[in-house]
Amino acid sequence: MSLLVKMKWCTMVTVSASVFFISGTVLKCDEQTVQCWHRMHLFAFLNNTSSCLSDHRCTCNNITVDCSSQNLTFVPIVGLESYRYLNLSNNRLRSIPDDRFFSNVSRDVEEIDLFSNGLGYLSAAAFRGLHRLRMLYLGGLNYLTYRDLPTLLSVQGGVSLDLGCLGLGAIPSDAFREARKSKTNQLGFSWNQIPSLNMSVFQPLRHIQYLKFWHNEIYDLQTAFLPSLDQLGLEANRLFDFPRTCSSSGSLFPRLTKLRLDQNMIDCIADPVCLPSLTFLSLSYNRILSFPSNMFSMARFPSLTGLKLMEMEGKIRKIHKFFVNNSKVTYVTFHLNQVDFSKSDIDEDAFGGCPNLWRLGLRGNTFGGVSDSKFRRLLSPMKYSLGILDLGQAQMEKISDQTFSGLENLTVLSLYRNAFTSVPDGAFDQLPRLTDLQIDHNSITTISKTTFSPQLRERLKTLTLSANPFQCDCNILWFQSWMKANPLIFIDYHTRAGYPCNNMNNLTLPNFVLNEQACMLGSDAAAFTISITCVFILFFILFSLFFRFRWHVRLWLYEACRTRQHRRLLRERRRYRYDLFVSYAEENMDWVDHQLIPILEGQWGLRLCVHQRDFVPGKHIVDNISDCVEDSERILLVFSPSFARSEWCQFELKFCQTCVMERDDVLVIVALQTVGSRDMTGAMMAVLRTTTYVEWEDEEEQHPMFWERLRLTLEDSEGLV
Repeated sequence: MSLLVKMKWCTMVTVSASVFFISGTVLKCDEQTVQCWHRMHLFAFLNNTSSCLSDHRCTCNNITVDCSSQNLTFVPIVGLESYRYLNLSNNRLRSIPDDRFFSNVSRDVEEIDLFSNGLGYLSAAAFRGLHRLRMLYLGGLNYLTYRDLPTLLSVQGGVSLDLGCLGLGAIPSDAFREARKSKTNQLGFSWNQIPSLNMSVFQPLRHIQYLKFWHNEIYDLQTAFLPSLDQLGLEANRLFDFPRTCSSSGSLFPRLTKLRLDQNMIDCIADPVCLPSLTFLSLSYNRILSFPSNMFSMARFPSLTGLKLMEMEGKIRKIHKFFVNNSKVTYVTFHLNQVDFSKSDIDEDAFGGCPNLWRLGLRGNTFGGVSDSKFRRLLSPMKYSLGILDLGQAQMEKISDQTFSGLENLTVLSLYRNAFTSVPDGAFDQLPRLTDLQIDHNSITTISKTTFSPQLRERLKTLTLSANPFQCDCNILWFQSWMKANPLIFIDYHTRAGYPCNNMNNLTLPNFVLNEQACMLGSDAAAFTISITCVFILFFILFSLFFRFRWHVRLWLYEACRTRQHRRLLRERRRYRYDLFVSYAEENMDWVDHQLIPILEGQWGLRLCVHQRDFVPGKHIVDNISDCVEDSERILLVFSPSFARSEWCQFELKFCQTCVMERDDVLVIVALQTVGSRDMTGAMMAVLRTTTYVEWEDEEEQHPMFWERLRLTLEDSEGLV
C-alpha cells in the first residue's frame, strides 16, 4: 500500500460510552476506543476535487472517489468512468451479498475502503468483476471474524486485507488451512487483541509478503518458516526478546527485507540471527541500554542498509566501539536518546566500520562537552561518504573551523536548537559540497561578512538562521543585503518571528533600515566627529532654540513687513490654474468626494486640485505635487490620523510649508478628525500653532456651521468665495 494512497492516524482513549464518531472513524475495541483518521490518496488536500453527485455526497479527483461518512446503504453512481481508489468508510453497508452490489464501481478500481460500516456479511462473489482490485480495508466497526477469512481470501487475484480494529483475539491454528491457493500477499491485524501469535498459521499462504500486527500487546511470539515474507511489522506490542529467526536448516525468513519492532521491551539481540536479506531494522522505543561491539555487524545482518534506534525507554549506559561495524549500512537514526557523547562510556570509535554511512541522525543527544578531536574521531569512519548529518538539539555551545573538517561529501548539516552565540569565520568553508545548512533557534547575534566564504555563499541552496536574537546595527547590513538578494535561500526570512532584531521591538532584520553612509565612518573619523560636536555644542543649543520657534519669528516678520493689500497685489500679478490644492490621505477620499468637492466646486464655483483627478498620468508623483501646488492660489490641508501616518501627505505638508515662506497666508486647515499630539508629526504641530483651523463635526446639524466658517475663512483671507 502506497503512503500516498492511504494514511491513518490512530490514538487510544478510555471511554465508558458507546461507539461514536469524531472527525473520521472512532471504534470501541474492548474497553478502549480506537480513533482512526483516514486520508484516501490525500486527494482532498493535494488535488482539485469536485462533487461527483448532484447531492454532493461524493467528491472526486482524477483517481479517487470519496463517499465516506454519508450513511450510504448502496454504492452510488458517480460521474467518473475510471478511478483507482474508492472510499466508502463510515457508512451503513451492512451486507455485500453478490456481484451486483459493486455494479456501479469502476472496473479499474484497485483499493476499496469499507472501514466501519457495520458489515456482517460479505460474499466472495461480490468482487468477481473487479479484476484489478488489490486492497480491501475491512476493519473498524464491522462484524467480521476469522470465519470470514476463507471467503475473503478466495477473492480472485488475491486481494490484500486490512483487518485492523476488529477486536479479533488469538488467530485459530486452522484460520488459513483452506487458503492454500490464495494469492493474498498482505494482511493487517493492527489494533486488535492478539496476546500470542504462532506464525505457523500463515504457512498455507504461499504468497504472503507483508504481515502487520501493530498494537496488539503480543507477548508470546512463535516464529515459523515463511519463505515469501518480505515485511513484518510488530510495533507497539509486549515482546521482551528479539524474534527467533533461525532453524536447524537455516533462516526462517530468507526473504525478509524490513522488520519493525518499535515500542516493545527488547533489551538485546541474542545470537544466532539469520536474516540474510534484511535491509531495514527499526528498534526504536525499546529498552536497549547497552550497545556491544558488532551488534549490527555484517556477520549478523549481511544486507542491512538502514537502522533506526530512536528514543530508548531508559538511559543508555554504554556504547562500545564498532557497535554497528557494517559496511553495507548507509543510514543510522539515533535521535532523542539523550546520550552524552563526551562521556568515556561512549567510545570514540562507536561508528567504526561504517565506511559507507551516508545519513546519520543524532538529534536530541548531548555534544556540548565533546572536543573537536573526539568529534572528528566519531565521524572519521564515514568522512568520505557522509552526506547528511543531523545535530539538532545537541546542546552544542560552540564550534571551531576544524569541527567539521574532512567531511568531503557532506551536503546537508543541521545544527538547529543548540546554544551557539556566534559562528566562527570559516567554520563551514572546509565542506566543499555543503548546500543546505540549518542553524536556526540558537543565540547568534550577528553574522560577519567572513563567516561564509564567497564560494560557500554561492553554493548554498538553503540557509536557515531564523529565530536567532540578531543585533541590528551596521555590522548586519551586509547580511541583510544578501538575504534580500537571495530570498529563495532564506526561506523564512520575511516572517515576523523569522529574523527578529533583538535590540529593537517589533522589528525584523529584513525591515531594519539604517543609512549605509553612517556606517562608513571609521573609529578615527567617529572620534574626530565627537570632538567637533563638543566644541560646537553651545552653537547647536542656540540653533535648536531658534529652530523650535522659527515659525513664530518668520510669521511675525511677515506680518510686520507686508500688509494684506500688498499680498493681494502680488497674487493678482499671477493667474493661477486652481483656486485650492487639496492635500488629504487616501482614507479620507470618501469625505473629499462626497462632502468637500460638491460644496466648494458645485456651490461656490471654486476650482479644486485633487490628486486622483488632476495629477498628470505618467508624470513622477513628486513633479505632480510640485506643479499643482505652484498652480494653486491656496492650499487646503485635511488633517486626520491617516494624514499623520501617510508619507506622501507629510511630503506635501513640508512642500507647502516652503510655499508659506514664499507666498504667505496660503494655508487653510480642516481638522477632519481629532489627532492626538502624540500621533502628530512635528510639521503638523508647527502648522497648528500658527494657523487657525476649521473643525469638522460628525453631527449633521453642525455641518452648516462648518461650511459657514470655511467660507468666511476663504473670504476673509483670500476673497476666493
